[in-house]
Amino acid sequence: MKRVEGGDIVSRILACTGCGEFLLIEYEPTFNVEDFSWGLLMPALLREGPTVVADFFGVGAITFRNYTRRASGEEYSRIIDLTKGIKVIKVGPGSASYGELIEELAPAYEAQTFLRNYHSLIGRVSRLPVKPRYLVTFGLGHYVHFGGDAAILAILTAVSTLPVEDLLSVHLINRDVIRRDHLAILEGLASAVFELSSEGVKIRKGGVSGDKRG
Repeated sequence: MKRVEGGDIVSRILACTGCGEFLLIEYEPTFNVEDFSWGLLMPALLREGPTVVADFFGVGAITFRNYTRRASGEEYSRIIDLTKGIKVIKVGPGSASYGELIEELAPAYEAQTFLRNYHSLIGRVSRLPVKPRYLVTFGLGHYVHFGGDAAILAILTAVSTLPVEDLLSVHLINRDVIRRDHLAILEGLASAVFELSSEGVKIRKGGVSGDKRG
């Protein structure tokens, strides 16, 4: 596994020349993922244009609040201004304390129901006045934890049936909340897997298409 800096991961994502990729960013529970997600990743993506966030169980909102509580006055104003470009899909309970809420859904663990919701959301996003390039999910690991095998089957069905070729999807996952075999299935779907931990940042699988640095 190659060690890199957090900013290098963001640069690799921005260097992607094509859409339709499925990227995993795994983190350990004690890692301050809010510093990476809201201090580095989201600002970089939002500078490229509107970004869709799928927030499962309010995990994104929790990390956002954790980050803004510690932000200085200047940084707080900057991140609040940037969130105007976020289109939020809220899945399950929890608040959406940032961006523009465009859809609310109950968690679906049955494959066909998940697929219908997934198809509806693709259509909803495609009709936005300015088409986003990026989809970021928070709490996907929690969705899998609560749904088990059914949740994994639902994700696999959706990704294999309706690949989102217009969006590059970035999934932030707390790797310790789901079983190893479930995580392995998600890693198999991903074109690149990055790991954030107290020991540093590692590339566990591949890179991003369009990135010539290996």
